[in-house]
Amino acid sequence: MRVLLVEDDPDLGKAIDRTLKQEKYIVDWAQDGREAWEYLESQWMEYTLAIFDWLLPGMSGLELLQKLRAKNSALL
Repeated sequence: MRVLLVEDDPDLGKAIDRTLKQEKYIVDWAQDGREAWEYLESQWMEYTLAIFDWLLPGMSGLELLQKLRAKNSALL
């Protein structure tokens, strides 16, 4: 399974990334909202799970969810 991790705290991000990889997940780690959106815009169907920090630089976790919902509803 592929996971998108969006976390701007380097220590917490490393810990989560390491733990998920130990459990055999494929992890893409973005450290701000805009970088996360680049992953989602091009590969959103590839992810089984996305973990968003709520307060991110560039674009909040809530804004990411709103954009993702708008994109998905436009495709349906």
